[in-house]
Amino acid sequence: MPSPRKTAASRKTPVPAKPRPGRPRKQDAAAGGSPALGRERILQAALALIDRKGLAAFSIRELATDLGVFPAAIYWHVPSRDALVSGAIAIALADVADGLSDGTWQARLRAVLQRFREALRQHPNLAPAVASELAFNAAFDAPLLQHVVAALEDARFEGDTLVDAFNVVIAAMCGFATLELSSAPTDDTAHWEAACRAQIDAVDRAQHPHLGRNLDALRNRAFLLRWSSGKTQPLDSGFEAWVDVVLRGLESRSRALRAARRA
Repeated sequence: MPSPRKTAASRKTPVPAKPRPGRPRKQDAAAGGSPALGRERILQAALALIDRKGLAAFSIRELATDLGVFPAAIYWHVPSRDALVSGAIAIALADVADGLSDGTWQARLRAVLQRFREALRQHPNLAPAVASELAFNAAFDAPLLQHVVAALEDARFEGDTLVDAFNVVIAAMCGFATLELSSAPTDDTAHWEAACRAQIDAVDRAQHPHLGRNLDALRNRAFLLRWSSGKTQPLDSGFEAWVDVVLRGLESRSRALRAARRA
């Protein structure tokens, strides 16, 4: 006897298969729920997440949550966490070379140092990567470096001496800003700050008279003697002194090298 015909109510609607973890298929990535997902959007979201949470807490899993995708979808566009950090740095510093003024080589290098610091102050959580990771090398800006090299040529550096001067400029550019924007430990920050103040106040001024005479002026305004980050307490006058010393040093070195060649 034939089986009774199923009613419409008894027929089951097929349940869509749940996405499985792992690298998505290319056709799924192309037609997925986020058609606008691409490298630029991912890197912008990575920069926003680093700005919000800090570099140490930055993870691909949380980035994927922000973007509303599986973590594996990110890998179609950016291959690793290091590449995400590098790309975020590139975005943060992309405008440093834009609209740099003409003028003497000293004025042009001063503008580079100032613009870099201003850009990094907008994204201070990137400072650890710029200071200590080669991820920054992967994000270098050719127009910015072109500007630096052209200024050094105008300063009459060449060959090995230009390489040395270039390293001075890049160290000056990165060094002050990244040190200024270093952060206190995130665990029990109040206790850490109190310990810093106590250590500074405990300096024996009689045993260290030169330091002691200037300790009140240096207190929380100088590297190694502060507990506040440059994020909230910028070291503006120290930065201007740093730039002046670097530029005058390059001027002096250029003159000395030219004199040595003539001798």
